[in-house]
Amino acid sequence: MERRSSVRFAPSEIARMEKLVTHKKEQVLDEIFCRKLAEEFNCSPGRVGSKALQAVQVQEWFRQKFPASTVIPPCLPTGSEEKALASQASAPVSEEKPPSSEENALAVDTSISNDIGEVSPDLPIDNIDKLPEIEDMQFEARSSKDFAWYDIATFLAYRKLSSGEFEVRVRFQGFGAEEDEWINVRKAIRLQSIPLESSECKLIREGDLVLCFKESNDEALHFDAHVLEVQRKQHDIRGCRCVFLVEYDHDGTQERVNLRRLSRRPKHS
Repeated sequence: MERRSSVRFAPSEIARMEKLVTHKKEQVLDEIFCRKLAEEFNCSPGRVGSKALQAVQVQEWFRQKFPASTVIPPCLPTGSEEKALASQASAPVSEEKPPSSEENALAVDTSISNDIGEVSPDLPIDNIDKLPEIEDMQFEARSSKDFAWYDIATFLAYRKLSSGEFEVRVRFQGFGAEEDEWINVRKAIRLQSIPLESSECKLIREGDLVLCFKESNDEALHFDAHVLEVQRKQHDIRGCRCVFLVEYDHDGTQERVNLRRLSRRPKHS
């Protein structure tokens, strides 16, 4: 299946949506509500020159917070089903549970044996031993299908290869089970890249590895790139006007981009 274009929200947009989740609850799933919010984001100075957000992209982000709300019964429920649905509806809505510390720890544990052995059977994450607490960390993975990076929603399982390396099966944020992939822990999983605000352009220098949002007629995805040149320019009411020449790692092509299309790597990743 061809993967849909990925979208990343700015920190200010995420903060706004999280606040709306707290105060508006299920109302945020309304199509008209999401369309108005997408229009609000598109009119902000930080979105000038970027591809416009769609209401469905905003709605999908909210659905991750209310997964149970998106399930629609295919037909009228029976008496017993009706009672179950009523009980479910009266329960408080909770936000999507982030990956546990055990799940997250798999993505950064590279101190593995190089002994050659058979491929281990797939093991559920909750069967592994307790590992150090590293909560509040978010991860991204590089897909082997298109070499683009996607945010990880859940670590599902792990296995050890005969080479001694580990792979984890991941669910990508905003995608279903049909898009799950086995990903090499050492080569293609890392801490999530950080979107940049206008005042942070000084953090990007020539030679830096960045995650760059690449748009074309067929796709709009995030790829690794290296900064070849930086043209510093005077900021105005629209924000940062600097221009960055980048070279994409996966195909060697070059492009001049603005700051809004770049995310930086965490300092200790």
